[in-house]
Amino acid sequence: MDSFQFEQSSDISNMTTIKTNVFVFVDTNWPYYWIVDYVAYVLQNLNIHPYASTVTLFAASDASVIVNTTDYIVDVYQQWNLTTHYWHPAGFNLPLILNTVSTRVEELLAAERATDYLGGRSLVALLVPSPTSFVDENDYDYCVRYMKRLRYSLPHVEFIYYGGGALVRFHDFVRQPKRDLLLLNMNKPPEECGAPVIQRIRQIPRRIWNPRCSSNGAITEYGLNSLEQYGRLNTINFYRLDALYMPNRQSMRYLKIAPISQITFSVCFSRSIELPFRNASHPLRQDESCESTALGPFSYDLTDACVGYDYEPCPPLFFSVQAQGFGHVSCDQAACQTPDEAQYVISLNNLGCNGALSVHLTAGLLALTALCSILVF
Repeated sequence: MDSFQFEQSSDISNMTTIKTNVFVFVDTNWPYYWIVDYVAYVLQNLNIHPYASTVTLFAASDASVIVNTTDYIVDVYQQWNLTTHYWHPAGFNLPLILNTVSTRVEELLAAERATDYLGGRSLVALLVPSPTSFVDENDYDYCVRYMKRLRYSLPHVEFIYYGGGALVRFHDFVRQPKRDLLLLNMNKPPEECGAPVIQRIRQIPRRIWNPRCSSNGAITEYGLNSLEQYGRLNTINFYRLDALYMPNRQSMRYLKIAPISQITFSVCFSRSIELPFRNASHPLRQDESCESTALGPFSYDLTDACVGYDYEPCPPLFFSVQAQGFGHVSCDQAACQTPDEAQYVISLNNLGCNGALSVHLTAGLLALTALCSILVF
């Protein structure tokens, strides 16, 4: 089995290609010429490309759009300039940001639902507060509840703060403050400040979901969905399948990785390690398993993936696909960013939907937004 040699597992994220949908919220209290290079450096390194990542840029005060959703980095430079920056009011409105993120993600899922698309990109909300940005104490409790609801209904959305000042003020609005609160220090160059942000986004697994789920968490028909994926030799793609799509017991529920290119892939799984991978210099870690496609497609049984979790949340399934480091591959598909990318197919059969956890996000969040609005007036 082909494998990778690294002293620390955290280094493995450098071997992946970023594919993300990123929503950026900038407080226009930042002077344009101060902030643009720091944000642009991050975006330049997120693989913005028609078959890779997309970006949407908003004002953090009212969630008005500065740059429409695009998969071309040049659009960012054309639509975000000194003039357009100051068209938008300064400030930082976290309740409105959270509502906008949930709405945009629901719209994205609706589009994928219409095309039976399994996803294949991470979801990131990158907030860029100025040193003077803060969450009003009247909004604090509502935002904490909002985040808890989002973590159940849209668990694959990651919030990252890349801002100025004491970021501890946003401690309660992220999953892991040590990873998700990143300082933007104007006394340091954009490359030094932006590198940890890029690295953090690189560490977020690509989202896999069930497009057969309706907006209220119901499912009318089980079946098979597939997604073609690509990766250069000696690279790894990381994925996350949330427990929302594996409720109860369901026969013939499985994940299958099938090579298209004539090379071998290593496929690794874990319920607790976000970036599982095969390491030649170390034994497998606890709760980590790896298999090879040397003998053909490999299937991973999900029949009872969430059975027995009566008193604790069912964890997601993290998995990775590693392309071997040698061999001849050729890709002429439009989705291949380079002609030397290997191809494989991810298939998921009989995924479910957990309507109880979905709790129809929109109704709950609209009520919360209304309460926040009442407080404003």
